[in-house]
Amino acid sequence: RGRPREAEEEEDDSGSDGADDMVAYLEDPPTQGGSRLLTRRMFPSKVGGRPAWLVPRGLPGAVGGAASAVCRKFSSSKGKGFGSAAPAVNSGQIAPGLVCLKCTRPLRFLLQIYASRGEHAPGAFHRVLHMFVCTECQPNEVRIFRAQLPWDNKFYSKDPPDAAEIAEGLRETGDTDADLDPLCCRSCGLPRAADALCCAECERRRRNGDGPAMFQERELSTTGAEAPEEPDDDDEPGNPPQVASEEVGEVVTEGVARARGLDRDLVGEADSVIRAAKQKGASAEVLKRLEEYRAKVAENVDNAIDASEQAVFDEYSKKQGEHDPAFSKFNRYAAANPGHALRYCFDGQPLWFCGPCQLEDKPPQCQRCGAPRCFEFQVQPMLISLLHGTTLAERLDFGSIFCYTCSDSCDLPGGQPYAEEFAYVQPEPREAWLPKV
Repeated sequence: RGRPREAEEEEDDSGSDGADDMVAYLEDPPTQGGSRLLTRRMFPSKVGGRPAWLVPRGLPGAVGGAASAVCRKFSSSKGKGFGSAAPAVNSGQIAPGLVCLKCTRPLRFLLQIYASRGEHAPGAFHRVLHMFVCTECQPNEVRIFRAQLPWDNKFYSKDPPDAAEIAEGLRETGDTDADLDPLCCRSCGLPRAADALCCAECERRRRNGDGPAMFQERELSTTGAEAPEEPDDDDEPGNPPQVASEEVGEVVTEGVARARGLDRDLVGEADSVIRAAKQKGASAEVLKRLEEYRAKVAENVDNAIDASEQAVFDEYSKKQGEHDPAFSKFNRYAAANPGHALRYCFDGQPLWFCGPCQLEDKPPQCQRCGAPRCFEFQVQPMLISLLHGTTLAERLDFGSIFCYTCSDSCDLPGGQPYAEEFAYVQPEPREAWLPKV
């Protein structure tokens, strides 16, 4: 559960037809017992909480840990490549590999996914991608690290994990991890200095009377993506969107609702969309349509399954004087997979959030083996609204985050078991979406 499947070998040029795609949804916040099933021996995919480090040694940023010479600097706004020196790092306690390469502030753990490549690379039977964000930079700067192990390794049994046994073992030991605890901050779980109990950032926050800066912990559960509907012929610039006068609700069982994310706070999400539309100067008609959508989902969750929200977004885009086909395509995919937080498609194509600020160049080759990097997954902006009202959520700012990894999933040396991969942040193009004058 919570593990993105490996993509099929067939190519997917569309990036959004759903044929090889997986999408991930947020589960409800776990209980204390549930949190024990989001620790490293269960190989979870999750958002927030403490990182479930796959390899309990050589953590990125720790002394002797992962090298951090991959993507030293790149411009999210221009979509350029990489290549400048690492920034200076303040305080000996701040892990050099886990600071923002733009502002040097400590990063926050955002999410991790378990994505085995064992059938193609025996050394990647267990494989985890850990993503960290800078909440000081707006839009966020992002770094991502890959760790992997063969099936036969000294850290984990060859047998599938026993959830009950693992949970009971953690309960009996007071939720301790003899291998990780000496390496990690006891508050946030990030690497710390050997002579300290907390990392420098958590210690600073403690002195100020603040708790650890951690995103709310939520498990990511994956399922096959639904293919979006193709646009009608009249979905062209200058043509008003067509919205059916009568909408047919879909019969949804409780289990299907949870799998498709329909048990989330749709009213809260609608409020977030309305606030964003007001900030962008949406017309009174668009705001009226959004308010009508909010009223409908407040009355009945099944009303979310229709084309009205997509039509409003399309209309808003057109009213700004420029129709954005990429934005419309993205929203059709979002409408077909409501409430998903992450899209996974190894060696597929990215589904760009919008037309402006797409990555212009190819991602850099793997600095370890020279193999090309391929697209693997993207974090969707819906995650921001799904975390609305929780710690740090208001500091998330991105259109989509795209992760590119070594296409060969090359083996990593024992002394440096975490390899930095390439992350690209496509920002929300606020200036491009301003009304034309």
